Amino acid sequence: MVLAGDNVNANGPLETTVQDLSFSGGGHILVRPTTLTTEPNKKHPVAIWGPGGGTPPRDYLQLLTRMASHGFVLVGIRESTGDAVLMSAAIDWLEAQDADQNSPMYGRLILDRVGVFGHSMGGLSSEAAAQTDERVSTALLDNSGSFEHNALVNLKIPVGIIYGETGQEAPNAEGDFNNAGNKGPVWLGKMKGGGHGSGPWDGAGANVAWMRWHLGGENSRKDAFLKDGGDYNNKGVWQTQSKNWNEWKNWNE
Repeated sequence: MVLAGDNVNANGPLETTVQDLSFSGGGHILVRPTTLTTEPNKKHPVAIWGPGGGTPPRDYLQLLTRMASHGFVLVGIRESTGDAVLMSAAIDWLEAQDADQNSPMYGRLILDRVGVFGHSMGGLSSEAAAQTDERVSTALLDNSGSFEHNALVNLKIPVGIIYGETGQEAPNAEGDFNNAGNKGPVWLGKMKGGGHGSGPWDGAGANVAWMRWHLGGENSRKDAFLKDGGDYNNKGVWQTQSKNWNEWKNWNE
């Protein structure tokens, strides 16, 4: 596992590269460490980003380059339509790169546990990918939630939801969390004073910490979200709730 640095509230030590991608009609971006590991038995964690409606993925480079500087390889899809098509296509593309001896990513990606996350409509695409793509092992919604409040009911993987106190997404975020049919572990974080854009920007550190925990296996970060006094557990701007975590174990526990 390649993880660099420790402070999720700042860029990590790795230089990053941004590249335009042409699969499935193009318009996507690859954001990764410029120099990928060559160490045997070490690979990079992978996450797929869904932008908000009408917003190109490059508008979120502040968040995506921070994550890449911590060791992640990310694809930002060109648009989020609420389904899983492009997110799954992005994972397919990364699998092809990982298998291609001529690719700089050859043999260097972790693809049996992929994270999906996104802003607004990108959160809906993340929920859809979590429902339909078995390669997805965690989802994080930034200022999002389903209109029917039932998108998490059949999920067993951990899901995080960040939303703004004044954001238009608040009823949907709360509705997804509060559905009595949810069986999987869910964490809900309201940013006091936050609006519809709070998750990808002011909540960037929480995004990085979540993925370092669930994809990187840094289980000490569980306390930040679930333990009294944790950075994202009813502390500072965060007003949080969680459920169904008692029997859940991370992939490396």
